[in-house]
Amino acid sequence: MTAGAHAMNKPPNNLTLRGWFRLMAAALVLLVLLVEARLVWMEWQALERAMQGQQAVARLRLALVAVEMVSRERGPANGLMGAPTPSGDAALRGALDTARSRTDQALSDVQQMLTVDQDKPSYQRALRQVAAYHQALMRARWHIDRLAALPVTRRQPNEIRQRVQGMVDLIPILAPTITLLADEAQQADPSLDASVWGARLSAELREYAGQLGSLFTPALTRQQRFTGQELTDIARVRGRIDELRHLLSLRVSLLEQTDRLVKVHAAMEQDYFVQAAALVQSVLSTGQDDGRFGMTPADFAAKYVPPMNSIIALRDALLDNAELRCAQLRSEARQTLASVVLIDVLVLALVLALLRLAHERFVQPLSQAADALNAMSGGNLDLPLPQPAAEDEIAEVIGGIHALRQQSAARVALERERDELIKTLREQSTTDFLTGLPNRRAFFESAQAELARAKRHGFPVALLMLDVDFFKRVNDSVGHAGGDLVLMMVAQTLRQNVRQGDLMGRLGGEEFVALLTHCEPADGFGFAERVREAIAAQAVPVSGGLPDARVTISIGMADSDTHGLSLERLLAVADGALYKAKRAGRNRTELASSDAARA
Repeated sequence: MTAGAHAMNKPPNNLTLRGWFRLMAAALVLLVLLVEARLVWMEWQALERAMQGQQAVARLRLALVAVEMVSRERGPANGLMGAPTPSGDAALRGALDTARSRTDQALSDVQQMLTVDQDKPSYQRALRQVAAYHQALMRARWHIDRLAALPVTRRQPNEIRQRVQGMVDLIPILAPTITLLADEAQQADPSLDASVWGARLSAELREYAGQLGSLFTPALTRQQRFTGQELTDIARVRGRIDELRHLLSLRVSLLEQTDRLVKVHAAMEQDYFVQAAALVQSVLSTGQDDGRFGMTPADFAAKYVPPMNSIIALRDALLDNAELRCAQLRSEARQTLASVVLIDVLVLALVLALLRLAHERFVQPLSQAADALNAMSGGNLDLPLPQPAAEDEIAEVIGGIHALRQQSAARVALERERDELIKTLREQSTTDFLTGLPNRRAFFESAQAELARAKRHGFPVALLMLDVDFFKRVNDSVGHAGGDLVLMMVAQTLRQNVRQGDLMGRLGGEEFVALLTHCEPADGFGFAERVREAIAAQAVPVSGGLPDARVTISIGMADSDTHGLSLERLLAVADGALYKAKRAGRNRTELASSDAARA
């Protein structure tokens, strides 16, 4: 073959150096863009979570305020039920009306907030809970007004307790809504856990403090000693208050001890757990003694309710702390997002600049040098060579080409001799260079001899055609080097499973063959399934930071009992069964049917 013919027979589909450079440059730019997009998306998600957390805390605040307003409404309601005259005086009535107006406004705010996202199933449930809450509140108010309209002598203690309990029983109706909003805040930012739970505990502490005051209403109304049941209920609520106080202190201790947080926490301890607690103990002692309290429920509320405002102040401080945390995260996320975008732009610009430099300094001169070498292989020694931009390796390459031109004739002769030698070695070789298995020619020679033995001695054989599923995808995803590792794994799995005397080989590409001697069809099928499952279970480590490669194989099987002992026939029907396995979804073993034997 002449040098010109050798050049003409060059595979036309091979990418040139320029083509490879363009492909790699596009892949590199795409990879950089993907990484940058991922980073931008992550920072954008952080910004979104900060915004969602801030909104969730604001929503939680509205719900807690609504519960607080109902608790505050109990104070003037209790005062009205304990008033010495029917429906109380104008001051009591006005205070209750004002409290009820605040409660209605707070509930309206919650409903409007939930309506914004009412498409969410959880918010739809919450809206129904708020509606049920409002209906129950209206019923409780009606019962209170009816009882307060009676003369004081007709207001039975049990009924007063029922009306007080009716207001208390409203609180659990909104509990699921508060839990929903608190969970939303914590999901948006887990670092809000201590603040959010602290605010919930503060709200619950305020509620139980209000319940404690309400439990004094019947005794203060009738100006008599506490009953045994009343003392039991008071002890239960005081125990819960002490528990909440402890839990709240633990939550507060987990937060950064800012001046405001320390101040409001200390104020709560002083105002409620010292000042209000002393009032409670005084009334409780009188109620256990002679019951001459010297004050009405309204008088008691006037002294007891103001110290409870310190609990609300702590709740608001905790919510403010959560909102401040969200605002800080939002600001940090914005700054980080801007920094990431700027860095991404700089990195992309740097990559593009390096690619351009690489093209001008290396790819273009090498491509021109390759053109000159290609022309030399065709006998053209006059094609001009590129001028090197610097005294570097490229300059040495170009200088070497100058020297090679003088040795062109000898080189062509040596290449011809080398090609002939390679051709001879390939023809003489019996082993596949990659997998170490017998190649196609060697397998055919051994298989023909083994089938001749099977005819003489009458033992059955089974022939398996194996093909790696979607092998092109493997090469595309992990590269040809990774694909070679997969083929070597398949070959090794075959070696580990065949018996002594069985034959195997690589027919080419991703296709393998095995001839099992002294093998019944069922045993051959079992062997095929073991090999298939063993290959599917293996992960092939791939270098370069790529993920491990996993593959499956499809198998077509023919047996001598059904299809005879002709190698060509066995290969043909096994190949048909293999394609049947491919069409049936791959990763399976198909037996060649008896119809295939007659075809």
